[in-house]
Amino acid sequence: MTDSFVDNLNDIKVVAVEDDAIAAYTSEDQFNSLAVELLKEVGSFICVAACILPADKKCWSRDQAIYGGHLVRLFKLISALIDQTCQNRREIMFLMSRLAFETIVNLAYLIEYQSPKLFEDYIRYSFRHEKRLHDRIMANIEARGGIRLPIEDRMLSSISAAVTRSGLSIDDLSPNEPKSWGEGSLYQRAKAVGFEMMYLAAFGGGSQNIHGNWMDLLEYHLDEDAEGFTPSLEWHRPRPQIGLAIAQMAVDVVANFFSFMKAFESVERLDDRLYDLAERIHRANVSHERFVTNQMKVT
Repeated sequence: MTDSFVDNLNDIKVVAVEDDAIAAYTSEDQFNSLAVELLKEVGSFICVAACILPADKKCWSRDQAIYGGHLVRLFKLISALIDQTCQNRREIMFLMSRLAFETIVNLAYLIEYQSPKLFEDYIRYSFRHEKRLHDRIMANIEARGGIRLPIEDRMLSSISAAVTRSGLSIDDLSPNEPKSWGEGSLYQRAKAVGFEMMYLAAFGGGSQNIHGNWMDLLEYHLDEDAEGFTPSLEWHRPRPQIGLAIAQMAVDVVANFFSFMKAFESVERLDDRLYDLAERIHRANVSHERFVTNQMKVT
C-alpha cells in the first residue's frame, strides 16, 4: 500500500465511546448523535478502501470495478443516511439504510464467492432490463417498416454504449438469463454471508418501505382514528438501532475487503483499528438497548 493510503487512514478521526458519558444520556437523540459520528468513522474507512487502485495501471479492470463501485455506492449511501438522520427524517433514513444493507450484502457475497462466472452473471443479470427495452424498441421499429424515432436512436445508443463498456454485446444478452445472480435473492445472499438474522430482524421488511407498500403507508404516512385515515405529514424522528446496525455491518465488510486486498499484511495495526471500531459500535448498541430497557421500566 502507498504512503498516501496510510496517511489517509491516519487522518480518520477515532470516535470516543465512553461508558460514563453514555450512562448520563437522557434521550435517544444523544444516541443518534453518537451513531452519526460512528457512521462518519466507518464511512471514512470505506472511502479509503474505495480509492485503492492497482499500482501499475491506476484504474480498475471491469471485474475490479464491481468491487470499487460497490464501495463508492456504500460510501454515498452512508453519507445520505447520515444526512437524513441529522435532518430527523426516519422515513428516508430507513430507505437509505435498506439500500446500504443490500449493498453490504452484495459486496460481502462478491468477496466471499468471487469467480469469473459470478462477475459475468452479476453483469449479465444487471442488463436484463436493458435487453428487454432494446428488443421492444427494435420490434416497434420493425412494425413501422424500419422508421426510427430520434428518441429510439438515443435510447439504443445509450444501451449499446453501456453494454460495450462492460465487454459484452447486446446480442449476447437475454431478457431472462441468467435467472438470478448469486443465490437467487437478497435473503439467500445474506444467509450465505452470515447476515441472515440481520435481514430477518431489521431489513427484510425494508422492501415494503422501498416500494411504498401498505405497511409503509400505515407506519409513516397515515394517521388513523375511529373515523378512518388522515394524512401524516410530519417526519418521524430516527431511532439509533438502524444506524448502528449499518455501521456494524459496514465495518465487517470493509474489514473483509481489506483482508481480500491483503492490506492487513502491509499496513500496521489496520486490523486492530477496525476491530476497535467494531467493538466501540457494539458497546454503543448495548448501551442503547440498556437505555431503552430502563426507560420502559420508568414508564
